[in-house]
Amino acid sequence: MSTPTNASIHDLTNGRLTVGGRSLLSDVPTQVSAVADPLGVGIYLRVTSDKSAARHVIALGKPVGASRFSACYRNEPYWMRATAVDAAAAVPVETQFLLAQLENGYAIVVPLIDRRLRASLEGATDGTLCVVAESDDPGICSASMVAAFVAVGDDPYALVRAGARSVAAFLSCGRLRRDKPLPPFVDLFGWCTWDAFYHDVTHAKVQEGLASFTAGGVTPKLLILDDGWQSIRQMPTGEKRLTAFAANEKFPGGLAPTVAMAKNEFGIETFLVWHAFQGYWGGVDGEALPRYRVVDTVRDFSPGNRHHTARVNEYFGKYQGTVVPDDIHRFYNDYHRSLREQGVDGVKVDNQSSQEGLSRGLGGRVEVMRRYHEALEGSVNTHFAGNLINCMSCSNDMMYQTLASTVTRTSVDFWPNDPASHGLHLYVNAQNSLWFGEFVHPDWDMFQSAHAMGAFHAAGRAVSGCAVYVSDKPDAHDAALLKKMVLADGRVPRALDLGLPTRDCLFADPTREPVLLKVFNRNVSGGVVAAFNCNHHPEEKDRRSISGQVRPSDVEGLAGDAFALFAQTTQTVTTAPHNAGVSLDLAELAFEIVTVAPIVGGVAIIGLADRFNSGGAVASMDPDPRGGVRVELRDGGRFLAWCERKPSVVEVDSRPAAFAYRSADRTVHLDLPNGPHHVRIVAG
Repeated sequence: MSTPTNASIHDLTNGRLTVGGRSLLSDVPTQVSAVADPLGVGIYLRVTSDKSAARHVIALGKPVGASRFSACYRNEPYWMRATAVDAAAAVPVETQFLLAQLENGYAIVVPLIDRRLRASLEGATDGTLCVVAESDDPGICSASMVAAFVAVGDDPYALVRAGARSVAAFLSCGRLRRDKPLPPFVDLFGWCTWDAFYHDVTHAKVQEGLASFTAGGVTPKLLILDDGWQSIRQMPTGEKRLTAFAANEKFPGGLAPTVAMAKNEFGIETFLVWHAFQGYWGGVDGEALPRYRVVDTVRDFSPGNRHHTARVNEYFGKYQGTVVPDDIHRFYNDYHRSLREQGVDGVKVDNQSSQEGLSRGLGGRVEVMRRYHEALEGSVNTHFAGNLINCMSCSNDMMYQTLASTVTRTSVDFWPNDPASHGLHLYVNAQNSLWFGEFVHPDWDMFQSAHAMGAFHAAGRAVSGCAVYVSDKPDAHDAALLKKMVLADGRVPRALDLGLPTRDCLFADPTREPVLLKVFNRNVSGGVVAAFNCNHHPEEKDRRSISGQVRPSDVEGLAGDAFALFAQTTQTVTTAPHNAGVSLDLAELAFEIVTVAPIVGGVAIIGLADRFNSGGAVASMDPDPRGGVRVELRDGGRFLAWCERKPSVVEVDSRPAAFAYRSADRTVHLDLPNGPHHVRIVAG
């Protein structure tokens, strides 16, 4: 993989910014100055105003030489969306990452944070790219900040990785994803109670839900008890606040009996519970919890947030009972100690980015987020060994300040009753993973297996490299679909890295354009690419299929000259060189998953054909000193391989095994019982 162009060849003179020898911005005002990148990956841009203020809008200049832009922007305080546009003027308000397609490469423009201000990007009508720097607190002002990072390169994936390394080192307030441990629960198949019961969850309903899974033959090992279990009250001003650490009356005896039931009767290994960043949606009732200093704060979100969501200040009530930053560490520790003593193993912490609109008088959004998140992560590491899901937290001042936590929801919820949301859900998660996946481990959210779009969502999760959990109602499971996602031991055949958009769809919006969304990932035995038609038209007469192709070259960095390609929905195997592949024609909201296996020594290991991520079931694959290839499988099922000639040897667990060989497509088939196995194949 190539590296980004060395940005030591840069210049900012006469209003023109050149990076890596490529002209990127014209009409750069004198308010913008260049700051060298100590790692030599790109260049930093400092913006300076003639006066100190809590909010600045400053032009960076007009992009030149860019034919297309891909933007990740916040459409509300908590979540990001993605879009592709043709001009800088169309770059959305609250953009937090911008990828530009150049004639001979790629450029990234990344807004940053410092200790006082947080920056975002937006396009002006005249084609100028502007930076917005703000604290969300009139008492926290500044006249200057290093507001953006710019870099160029000929490989977008290498550019992003190198750029993130530079930004993390420069900001020095968080850690990259690869430098943080991934909680083990990510490998467990899970169930979340939210869409099953919403706020009506009870001990008995949790038990009913788990029993339903057992009857269906697929048992979760991870349980997330979502909103509905806490002790709260509605305040005279309308918002609901936390009144105690104990569970409400729907959980007699507290959470301990529910945790014990889930673990002892149903084999749950990790039990997480939900709470809001602020305790509950409306914060904490200071009279009920007098141990912590609570102040009433008024929701007052920035103009950028109100641009996209005009009534955002009305969400969850006008006021919040906010634990002051000096006490938040003690609050989290006391809360989490109480949960741990009842057997809880971790937390899903929601509504995090809401705090930016409640930071007036507390030190500004960046500082409040830093102090809250340091306290949260410190408590979670102490009490739960790092088991944390960050949620509603898609702001850059959160993601750049994650020192210890990593699992983070990267899109709005799965919306079962919104047909237009399903393609958008996959597109947003894949696109957001490109840059922000360098800082956090994305979580693509739950889905419902028996939903009409259950398989579509399952295909996205199968290639995401992320946690797989559902929110099925009792007796509403697609057991056959779940068995394509889950191994017999309750774990998932998770891919090795993050699911990212393929190079040919980086600058397309597959929800609006006739372009397939393709998401690639890697497995021990090769790669995997899922293709989706993300278009949605309410009227059947407007619906169109979309054609495209999946090639081995879609899997970045996958070596080899010849490959076997296994299409999951059609259960067909073909062979192709690196730049050819499988042609697809997908109806609206249809999908295909293609396992890409290099042919080595006349053999290609596809994996378990009855799993969506077939190659994810391969734990290891090595040449056998006696000849052929030795494969370690994580589970049994329908094993599939491609073999140039009928094998002379097929062994399972060191014993000769009966197998079927189809000469028409040169495939080897084995039916294996549940449990791990070792398979050896020698081509004839």
